[in-house]
Amino acid sequence: MKTAQQQLIALGYSLPRYGADGDLGDETLRAYGEFLVLEGMRAPTDEVPKSITVPGAAALDRAFTGIPPVVQGHKYFDERNKHPHDGRSKSYPYMKWSEVKAIVLHQTATQLGEKPERWHSVPIHFGITRSGKTIQLYDLTEVCNHAGNFNRWTVGVEIDGWFAGVEGRAETLWQPKPPAPKRTAMNLPAAQADAARACVKRIIDIVAANGGKVTHIHPHRQSSGDRQSDPGSLIWQAVGLWAQQQFGLSDGGKSYKIDTGRTIPVDWDSRYAGNKY
Repeated sequence: MKTAQQQLIALGYSLPRYGADGDLGDETLRAYGEFLVLEGMRAPTDEVPKSITVPGAAALDRAFTGIPPVVQGHKYFDERNKHPHDGRSKSYPYMKWSEVKAIVLHQTATQLGEKPERWHSVPIHFGITRSGKTIQLYDLTEVCNHAGNFNRWTVGVEIDGWFAGVEGRAETLWQPKPPAPKRTAMNLPAAQADAARACVKRIIDIVAANGGKVTHIHPHRQSSGDRQSDPGSLIWQAVGLWAQQQFGLSDGGKSYKIDTGRTIPVDWDSRYAGNKY
């Protein structure tokens, strides 16, 4: 039973109260039922009561083998059971796996640090620390308030630190109001960039294992004019453009933005000549 529960958790289904405790209770049956429905199989009420059937276990095995293990050296912390989930959408709290289409990259514009509990106030699916820790806070199918009208089809990734909107241009770094000291832009440590890229790949793989497909990656800037520097050229080029090259993802193109958002500037992507920061 623990194996099935661990597989469900790895596939993105939460068991918030009891986790992988080896007991086939209502929480596990709910997650298992969601998995069956999304796999196009029978609902649990059509099966032997309070059981995971042989076909169901086989389907779990197949889906689980479709996602890679956490890469050795990458530090992963699953905080979903501890997270308050206050940032979940009230009107549309969950999306189907088939609706998860994109990843949105953010910078925190502060420094939350390395302790997972420090991230519990952040409405985001994943946080990436400066040392390369990956902290998961929400299920991939939870709709949380991280990127405006992008929320209903995206998974959000916050990269800790403050970064210039355009690398090398100090005037594009967001500054807090006095008396806070003036900032200088941070670099992007190799461990943090590697962890962010691994997180993107893992999101793609988990969605695919559940029958969906991630097709796009976006900067938060594209959905909010107030987030002009989010996540900044350094992160976008190291993670966003990398994901497009590696996995064939799209950012929507030169003119793409929604609501009050801004297009991707040429300073971030040389394909988009004429797009201003």
